Amino acid sequence: MKTCILGAGNLGTTLAIYLWKKVKEVKLWTKEEDVIESIRLRRTNPRYLPDVELPDGLFVSSQVEDVVEGIEMLILAVPSHAIRSVMRLFIPFLKNEVLIVNFSKGLEPLSGKRLSQVIREELGEKDLPIVVISGPSIAKEILEGIPTFVNVASEKLEWSLKVKEILEGPSFFLYPTNDVIGVEVGGAFKNVFAIAAGLCDGLGFGTNTKAAIVTKSMGELVLLGESLGAKKETLYGLAGLGDLLVTSFSPHSRNRRFGEKIGKGKTPEEAEREIGQAVEGINATKVAKRIGEEKGLKLPIVESLYRLLFEGKSPREVLKTFLW
Repeated sequence: MKTCILGAGNLGTTLAIYLWKKVKEVKLWTKEEDVIESIRLRRTNPRYLPDVELPDGLFVSSQVEDVVEGIEMLILAVPSHAIRSVMRLFIPFLKNEVLIVNFSKGLEPLSGKRLSQVIREELGEKDLPIVVISGPSIAKEILEGIPTFVNVASEKLEWSLKVKEILEGPSFFLYPTNDVIGVEVGGAFKNVFAIAAGLCDGLGFGTNTKAAIVTKSMGELVLLGESLGAKKETLYGLAGLGDLLVTSFSPHSRNRRFGEKIGKGKTPEEAEREIGQAVEGINATKVAKRIGEEKGLKLPIVESLYRLLFEGKSPREVLKTFLW
């Protein structure tokens, strides 16, 4: 299946390498010209995936026309804030049979809409299938062939099964569900709570404290998810609890590392700058707080993190607020 992957960050590059081994008809799109130059000349992506060699035949370009011709599947792996603008670039070139698969996790910054909603709005009259994938899936581990298990969700089961057939491999497993809301909100809001877990690391607290934070976080994740129409069993599955665990404990998690840097004394702005990639939990914290207020939810971790990120409260003060 001819595939175009949008985004050449950690995940996009990983998916390009993974799919190249399966189908050999993969093109990669990014607006970052320095990344394109490095891939073309040295077959590496040092900014996002250092020390990993990319296949010689993998084509990469910043020109839409160069990557969309004849494609049957469009995979999105760009930051949540870029989903709408990127879709606007590509929609005029998409034919009716193209399958859209979204790996991006997050919510649109201003509207708070789920990303599949944003994609559907931009498609307009084009009734293309949209499939979302989310779960505990650190890009580096996918590349290393470490068994990885995620949810795949869509309005119609046959769309999810089609994507499962295409993407599943010896160490990458997809579990279909029709709970699109649960899969998307689980993947978006777990980033909020991963910041809290990282804060715990940065302040030097131990596993006991971190386990308490993750446990309390799960309670708030369920409250948020159910208030938006997600199924509880989805939130306690791969796309919710599973992703929360991996994002809270993995050394590769951007949101956890962001929180850790703040715990060690960096300002949120300094921490985000040092991460050098999108920290989806920042925007998701704003959205979660707004939803909590609108729906009358008690979300002490969300509210405390909001005060930390946007009102200048100290890390230690914030951590005590939602733990004691």
